[in-house]
Amino acid sequence: MQKLLMVTVSPRYLGSHSRALADLFTQLAREVYPDVTFIDRDLVAEPPPHITDEMIHGIFNKPGPDPQKIQHSLKISNLYTDELLAADCLAIATPMYNFNVPSTLKAWIDLVVRPGLTFEKVADGQLRGLCQEKRAIVMCSMGGRFVNKPNNLLEPYFRLIADFIGLKQIEFVYLEGTSRADFDEGSALANAKQAMVSFLR
Repeated sequence: MQKLLMVTVSPRYLGSHSRALADLFTQLAREVYPDVTFIDRDLVAEPPPHITDEMIHGIFNKPGPDPQKIQHSLKISNLYTDELLAADCLAIATPMYNFNVPSTLKAWIDLVVRPGLTFEKVADGQLRGLCQEKRAIVMCSMGGRFVNKPNNLLEPYFRLIADFIGLKQIEFVYLEGTSRADFDEGSALANAKQAMVSFLR
């Protein structure tokens, strides 16, 4: 691993379980790959914009009344996409909100799933992902216990996006039941560590 993109989403800094996962993974990655370069993308410190009409014109190369405004609207999307394309590993640390991803993370995904950059059209109705040399790990904290239940919409959504842009591997690490009285963070992080080490090696 040469370059790792770490995307963090939790609005909390102190006491955030997903940020604890991100910190643990960062520590382990540095131990396994001492020369790894990190790209840190904190979506709370700098929230991503939502898709606008100007962005749609720019993303799909459609002419518009103000070409300069269209190009300016793509500045953040281009930055995010460049960061993703530069990394050979994507790590996302996120809480689960209402059984799926927070809106800030959805906005980031909308800005990096780009025709001609992260996927391309190869025939009418046929698309190919352009991130085939990359792999990803998603670290998720959730107040309840939903990992193997139908209301965990986060994992199938990520798997669909990963397949769409061609990621060759995606793994999931969870901290479940963080809002429950019997939650043992130490034990949960120890289990998460094993999964992370397996991914990194």
